[in-house]
Amino acid sequence: MHTLNKRFVHRIYSRFLVHFPMMYLGQTVTGQGIVLDLSLVGCQALSNTPVSESTPLSVRLALPSYQEPLVIERATVKWVKGLEFGIAFEHHDERERVRLREVLDELLASRRYSGLTTAAPHTDMPGSRLVTGL
Repeated sequence: MHTLNKRFVHRIYSRFLVHFPMMYLGQTVTGQGIVLDLSLVGCQALSNTPVSESTPLSVRLALPSYQEPLVIERATVKWVKGLEFGIAFEHHDERERVRLREVLDELLASRRYSGLTTAAPHTDMPGSRLVTGL
């Protein structure tokens, strides 16, 4: 019998370790927290209010380069471990997507110049790779 390994997930997009404040709102839950890692398609967060798997949320991320929060209109909680959880971004408008890309570009550039070249570019095209040693 062949079983699916749920612990291994192949990721197409780079994740960046961050520490950004966030707020979230669902039909039955409202909370605040800290984004621990961020990618173009989702994030991992630690919150003050528990959420449940599959809960739809609206998310606001406080980004360091912007006065206005980044608004993710529709996201879904994919996993929960205590007060820590993973969110998949399902819908945000193009302006917000561009802003998120800009922040991720800044994070990638800071890694590259600090000698930490462990992340691949966060591109919409699978298979992109960061060339190390630049």
